[in-house]
Amino acid sequence: MVSPILLDYATVIARSVGLTPYAMNHRNQVFALWRDHRYRILSVAVFSPLAYTLVLFAFKLTPVTFVAPLREVSVLLTVLMGTLLLGEPSPDRCMGWAIVIIVGIALLASG
Repeated sequence: MVSPILLDYATVIARSVGLTPYAMNHRNQVFALWRDHRYRILSVAVFSPLAYTLVLFAFKLTPVTFVAPLREVSVLLTVLMGTLLLGEPSPDRCMGWAIVIIVGIALLASG
């Protein structure tokens, strides 16, 4: 089995190589985005790979049936944040689908 850290580094390198031509062609936009959103970019650059690596380690250490349902909780958090913080329209519909997700997580977790 491939180490989760090695896998994450390999994907970062592949993404960097793949996106470099685009970034070079849109240099001014990249610099403007960096200037305006530096701290957000840095937080995503740190926490996204960290979260992914932790999930890969969890898959390595425990059965998939335990880890997979927990990963779906992020969808629920996104629905809640969109509804409560951003004022997304149709909160009833969003919460209804969130309940469907909770039922699916419970079914996955129960085996």
